[in-house]
Amino acid sequence: MSLPIPNVIQGHRDDLKAPIESMPICQLLGLKIIGFNLTQSIVELPIKTEITIDGKIVQGGIVGTLADFAAISAATANKPIGWTSATTSFDVHNLAPAVGQRLVAVGRVIKASANSGVAAADVYAEQGSSLVLVATALATCRFIQLK
Repeated sequence: MSLPIPNVIQGHRDDLKAPIESMPICQLLGLKIIGFNLTQSIVELPIKTEITIDGKIVQGGIVGTLADFAAISAATANKPIGWTSATTSFDVHNLAPAVGQRLVAVGRVIKASANSGVAAADVYAEQGSSLVLVATALATCRFIQLK
């Protein structure tokens, strides 16, 4: 099964990528932004023992964190340079155990207005040569113009 990854513009929106990857939580987890386009984002997380509940299954809150970053970064990439965002809510549905080599989240914009955005994300676990959908999420954010 091939991963349903959009054709991402590598390096697009470094103004968003660098601040996200420099967040202490992202560094702790090992979260990496693969890329953005104007309606989608791809974020990955290597599976390591420290984020699991038993050495294999990634804890559901960590899966939700990855989904949140993917969804909200997709919504924020739709804004011009000089804007950021804050998550106001998100709802995650864990569908299968998150086990494998890494997790990949594909975020997509559903609706963006001047002040807020709604986005979704699907999280896949890479298990050998297979991909398994392990979670889906819906998130909302408030856009903030930086000074």
